[in-house]
Amino acid sequence: MYGGLAIETPEGREAVSATRGLVLTYQGRPIEAFFYSTCGGRTAQGTEVFRGAAEPYLRSVADEAPNGTVYCSISPRYRWREDWSGEALRATLERNLPPVTGISSDEIRQVVGVRITRRTGSGRVDQLAIDLGGKEIRVDGPAIRRVLRPVTGELLRSNAFTLSADGSGRLVTHLQLDGMGAGHGVGFCQWGAVGRSRAGQGFQQILAAYFPGTTLERRY
Repeated sequence: MYGGLAIETPEGREAVSATRGLVLTYQGRPIEAFFYSTCGGRTAQGTEVFRGAAEPYLRSVADEAPNGTVYCSISPRYRWREDWSGEALRATLERNLPPVTGISSDEIRQVVGVRITRRTGSGRVDQLAIDLGGKEIRVDGPAIRRVLRPVTGELLRSNAFTLSADGSGRLVTHLQLDGMGAGHGVGFCQWGAVGRSRAGQGFQQILAAYFPGTTLERRY
């Protein structure tokens, strides 16, 4: 996309032509084809993010070549870091915690600690505990990305991160996240697909990697 317009390329036209009439199915039904930018090395199981996404083909898989290279490591979002000063963190939580958790912004006078309390099977952060000085708030799953927004205001890139909080136990003076990937992580990794294609994999092999157990059927 450029300026809101789709720009066709020879590669894109070739891909459309090669897959014309093909539908990816599971047990005869078209699949729910979730996709996102960059998995960071491992995709997420469907139910880690979407309550109803319990399909067998939406399971967590490693996105690695036999030599250990991560296919989506070519992505500019493969690794990232976000930082907040103590003041910026409090402002971020004052803005984003109330609509997600229902607490009042008046209750966010100080931030004493931020810690990870639970991870998913794919290693993503599934629960975050925020100590507001006598009151601990728990934020679960995808809501974490809405609460810990960078200072620019967009969603946190992913739930795959480690965390360090300076001053924890008194007042947090600095919070740092070191993260992996971008997006929810369920299903098709777009940058991983680029990496796999460059490694010589065809679309059949790429789709089978991200949606295991599915079948390509010609419907027209």
